[in-house]
Amino acid sequence: MLFSPQFKARFELLTLYFGVSTFVLHALIIFLLKWGWVDPQYFPKNLFGNPFSALFSPFSSLLVYEVYLLIYYLRKSYTKSISKQLEIMALILLRNCFKDAGGLTDGANLLWNSELMKDLTGFVVLMLLVWAFHSIDASRIDHKYQLSDRFVWLKDKMATVLMLVFFGLSIYSFSDWLVDLLRFSENPHKLEDPSHIFYREFFTLLTFADVILLLSSAKNLKNTILIIRNSGYVLATFLLRISFSLEGWERIAILIIGASMAVFMLWISRRQVFLEAHED
Repeated sequence: MLFSPQFKARFELLTLYFGVSTFVLHALIIFLLKWGWVDPQYFPKNLFGNPFSALFSPFSSLLVYEVYLLIYYLRKSYTKSISKQLEIMALILLRNCFKDAGGLTDGANLLWNSELMKDLTGFVVLMLLVWAFHSIDASRIDHKYQLSDRFVWLKDKMATVLMLVFFGLSIYSFSDWLVDLLRFSENPHKLEDPSHIFYREFFTLLTFADVILLLSSAKNLKNTILIIRNSGYVLATFLLRISFSLEGWERIAILIIGASMAVFMLWISRRQVFLEAHED
């Protein structure tokens, strides 16, 4: 049911309505603050200090749908789910750009030393790597592998568990962050960066799920290079997870390294020498 076309269409519509609603509410609060009708001590300036920051909300809703698609495609294609991971990280950086723009429009920061420049640079490089990943994937010719019924069953169950965790974790993380937002005036330092909530825990679980699937699929993949490729994918996911624990250019660098690892593993696995070895 969670992966049916009907549920997928309904969830897409729900995220659309939620994104529009949160955007309107976010923008309304910003203008109420701007007009002096609301005390600014109750809201963080980086999220409510500039009208452009309101775009942060609909992109957050879009990211929720992209995570759903990541799990949706995990059942069908490991490579497709990896491409979704890269797209999600690029969208997170793009979303952050709207939050970071406020510091420039009010002259609070210099462009070259701003978070906007870091996130924008990371976004552009990641999108180039996503393009390279899709280009390589589109040109490959898949060999058909006979996967055991048990492994197919495991993939379905793993995806179902991840989907349930996704719904539960997203509701819990958003609710917990919302409570901290409502108490912002009492303890402003407790409010976590919204770019980190949910995704840090989710990518941790995703890494472990990838390892389980890798170990379970090893006996089905007689071609060693594919096992190495999938192991590289797990490492790429792990590097993406680490990025949530870093700041500044270190965060951008580890994201680029992780995405480059995924692109390289897909590219090297399609070299003719490995394809000929498989055919022999």
